[in-house]
This record gives sequence, C-alpha cells and structure tokens, in this order.
Amino acid sequence: MNCQQANEMSIAGFLMSKGTNPDKADGNNFWYCSPIRNEKTPSFKVCRSKNVWFDYGLGTGGKLVDLVCKMYNVDISGALLILGGAAAEISHFSSDKRESFDQETRIEIRHMQPLQNKGLIQYLESRKISPALASKYCSEAYYTTTGNDKQYFSIAFENDSHGFELRNKYFKGSTSPKNITSIKGPNPLIVNVFEGFMDFLSALTWFNTDSPAGDTIVLNGVGFIDRLIKLLPNYKKINLWLDNDRAGKETAARIQELRPDAINRSLVRYSSFKDFNEFLVAASSTKETTMKLVNCVKR
Repeated sequence: MNCQQANEMSIAGFLMSKGTNPDKADGNNFWYCSPIRNEKTPSFKVCRSKNVWFDYGLGTGGKLVDLVCKMYNVDISGALLILGGAAAEISHFSSDKRESFDQETRIEIRHMQPLQNKGLIQYLESRKISPALASKYCSEAYYTTTGNDKQYFSIAFENDSHGFELRNKYFKGSTSPKNITSIKGPNPLIVNVFEGFMDFLSALTWFNTDSPAGDTIVLNGVGFIDRLIKLLPNYKKINLWLDNDRAGKETAARIQELRPDAINRSLVRYSSFKDFNEFLVAASSTKETTMKLVNCVKR
C-alpha cells in the first residue's frame, strides 16, 4: 500500500473502525472531539466529500496518512503499516459512500443583535459567566449553512478580520475569515494571551473586572500562534492563559523559547484543570456549596 492508496480510504470510516463516532453532523461535515488531543467540545472536522480533516484547536489538517501519523506518533511508513492492517475494517465502516458536493459547508450570518436569547444566556450562566459581561465583547448571531435553510443561533465573538467564533451549548465553530482577536487595554506594554474567548471571559469573571489592565490577544485556536509571535516585541510583560493540554503546552513552550520572560499563568492559576473556564466552573460550584453549608449552619 502506498500513500495515494491509503489516502483514498475514508477518514470517517477509519475513525469509526477505532470506535470514534462523530459528535454531530453538519451538512457534508462530521465533527468529533479531536483524536489527537484532549477536548470536551468537538472542534475536529472531517469533510466527507474531500476526505480531509482539520483540527481547529491546532490549526492544522490533512489527509488520512497525516492523521494516523499524529494519532500514533509514527512516520509515514508506520502509518501505512497501520492502515494496511486495518483496510478491511475501514472498508466495512465506510458504507456511507462519500457524496459529491461542489463546495464545503459554509456558515452565512443572516442577522446580528445584542445578546438576549434565553438559551444563550442560560449557556453562559452554566459556564459561570455573566451575560452582562459577555454582552460587552460578544453579540448574538443568526446564521444558516450551505444547502440548509434552517436558521441557527450562537454567541458570536468577532476577530480582527471581521469573522466570528460561534458558540452555543451544542456547537463550536466559526465563520471565515479566521484570525486572532486583539483588544486594547490601558497599559500597552502588557499582554494577556488566551486560546479562546470563553477563557478570556472566565478570566475577567475570576478577577472581578470587565476590562483587562493591558492588551488582550485571543488566538481563536493555537494555529494562529505565528500571528501572535509577530506582536510579541511590542510587549514588556507577557501572560499566557492557555489550555493545559498538549496543544496549549506546546504553544506556551514555543512562545517561551522566543521570550523566556513570558509567564505561563495556566500552570499557576489552574494547573489541575484543562482551561480557565473549567477552573472557574469548579471554583464557583465549590463556593456555592460552601455558602449553602454556611447558611444551613446559621439556621
């Protein structure tokens, strides 16, 4: 088996043969929790018509051989051995027969308005983020997808190229173009770097403020690290609030190679948690439990 033959096998079929099923289907795309890093919200997409994958958390993608190399930490020869041994099983799980689409499913924003949808407000509250705080940085987007007239709604966080990161209880995605989000603060020599906007809002919540003391850069995926690196010479103090997964740690390490003075705050503030929001939710729940116990004692 060579690379061309291996890459003709279905990526979705390969994942299914390994017991990994999509968390949701969006038109021509399957969405999974990434098989090459730890995450709870699916941001790993497989486009069935093109038979390619893309991991939005890492900002990288490719074909089946590329995926197997990353999943099993092997070279191309090792990937071909794995796929050669699993070919029959993959074929069995590939009965969906890839459909022919002229283009990949795209999101089209139809309407924007201030945050007010009850479902989105409840979602923010479940993440222990004040809707009033979120409203300062986010909007409410209504959108459709290619070939689907149904309208969806999400929290929308704008990037520097006027694309949007979209989040609701069931969906994590984005519109084109993708980019980082830069937010100016009163001290232009300090920058706080976040992987996603929910962690940025979590930090504001934890520190009981609605405005950062310095500049903020939200990467909207660690794949945009090169755009951040170009901006680092502008700052004297760099605080990193990234995820404590492999991608986040690798990103922090790369930044610290260039700027040894950069402080990885994630290892200090929430070292036992995946990200700032997971830490905030756990801390808030503990605080609420403590308050209930105190009230019971007072009674």
